[in-house]
Amino acid sequence: MSGRGWVSVRDGADRWALLTVYDDGWCTAPVDVPTGADTRRRLRAFLAWTAAVVGLFAAAVGSGFLLPGVTWLPWVLLAASLGALAVTALRAARRRAERRPPVFGSAAEHAAGVPGTTRVALDAVRAVAVQRDGAEEVVTVALRRGKPVVYRSPDRTLGRLFTAWSPAPPSR
Repeated sequence: MSGRGWVSVRDGADRWALLTVYDDGWCTAPVDVPTGADTRRRLRAFLAWTAAVVGLFAAAVGSGFLLPGVTWLPWVLLAASLGALAVTALRAARRRAERRPPVFGSAAEHAAGVPGTTRVALDAVRAVAVQRDGAEEVVTVALRRGKPVVYRSPDRTLGRLFTAWSPAPPSR
């Protein structure tokens, strides 16, 4: 079994989840959706780091012209500017790596390894319908037992992940 991909989706109750699709089914796990306050906080941090890098670089260039006798100062300021840029890049890479979903070989492994995960096995699926509703991809899954499940996402990856199972998943 192999993983096909993942996408953020919204269910019928308007809750966001990370949907990870495998050859033997899929798993959904609740995720935190950034709010406006989170976005503003991240934007302020980005602008502060950008100002620090640009300010140090400008100080390095300016000190070379204004203080020609102090030849070491521009190099120190340039090194500080590059150091601030490196710290910013490392922090961004770490945040991105933390948001990346874990890698599993099957939906069963995923459900067993991540608490709070809901698994839908491929055997439980009767039919899959992939549609487009305005700017959103909509996947409706008819289960053999229970109510149909509807997933929505502005990302077209959702439709691509389920197209192989539409109109019905392959039989085993």
